Amino acid sequence: MKFSRSSLLLALLLAVVSSLGVFSSAQGPGTVLWKLPSGGQFFFSSAAVGSDGTIYVGSWNGQLLALNPDGSRRWAFKTDGAIFSSPAIGPTGTIYVGSLDRKVYALNPAGTLQWSFTTGDGVYSSPALTTDGKTIFGSRDKNLYALNPDGTLVWKFTTGAEIESSPAIADDGTIYVGSWDGYLYAMNPDGTLKWRYAAEGKVVSSPAIGSDGVIYVGSDDGYLYAIKPDGTRLWKYEVIDAVRSSPAIGPDSTIYVAGYDGNLHAIKPDGTARWQKDIGSLYFFSSPAVGADGTIYIGSDRGEIYAVAPDGKTRWQVSTGGAIFPSAVIAPNGTIYIGSNDGSLYAVSSSSLGPANSPWPLFRHDLCHTGRVGGSCQ
Repeated sequence: MKFSRSSLLLALLLAVVSSLGVFSSAQGPGTVLWKLPSGGQFFFSSAAVGSDGTIYVGSWNGQLLALNPDGSRRWAFKTDGAIFSSPAIGPTGTIYVGSLDRKVYALNPAGTLQWSFTTGDGVYSSPALTTDGKTIFGSRDKNLYALNPDGTLVWKFTTGAEIESSPAIADDGTIYVGSWDGYLYAMNPDGTLKWRYAAEGKVVSSPAIGSDGVIYVGSDDGYLYAIKPDGTRLWKYEVIDAVRSSPAIGPDSTIYVAGYDGNLHAIKPDGTARWQKDIGSLYFFSSPAVGADGTIYIGSDRGEIYAVAPDGKTRWQVSTGGAIFPSAVIAPNGTIYIGSNDGSLYAVSSSSLGPANSPWPLFRHDLCHTGRVGGSCQ
């Protein structure tokens, strides 16, 4: 059979385009569309996705990367320390992120510096954004900070130990955050203490907030806690080992969380177990993300990205070259973005067209990581 020169060129072009993932919609769930070496490992920074599809993620080498949906680099901003914090995107496109150089940065959408604020120690905590433009975050200097839109200090509140937990903001403006001193703190919007709840271990996990205002948070004491808005405990669920993963909530109000016991847990709203799935991970830092079709996505320290059905069965899994501590984010076109300690950010196809329609479907609540009930990229 003979082929014309134009036919051969067309076939070659289609093969190249397909390999670049341009036809990603035709790829089955669990297909790696692309992976981008960053020049540094991805320890805890989870990607945020802007309304225009731009992906923002921090790396161990101190860079905040802005990427196009095809994985090409738009820009990179260099800080003076590793970035464990996950970026948050404000309504005007400003990007906020913390660094271990003790600073929080606000960057313009073009990647230029708008302002920076210096704390007394490294910033692991991811910023949360209030409805009136304030930036709320914790530092390992033991303080929770609130900054004005111009980066000036509004208030700070000192806890008893380092803060690595990322704050969550309720619809009434109450701010919830954990501390290494073993307390979950509830703060009024003006920075005064509303109440604090004592766990039996460090609270590194970041809170999630349910539709009824209940706060879900894990502790190193091996429990997931459900705390009512008045500061009293609704229930606690035994995971056995430390819980540093942050909870996510499904559309049926199931709470998903992972623990150092190596299991992904599905918990009913009354605090009883729905199921638990052994994923074989030793140290779960990655938090679950629930897709619009109910699929739960999570990374393991064995380098696997898992897609788990609402009944606990594995739908697919993808291997990377390193431990996965960041949490997945689910773009509206179904692409899953998640970083690995092999130094690459992965884009993987899925059947989920964005996050679930639930009170808190993924780490930091929404694609822009506002960390706020009702937050979005709008």
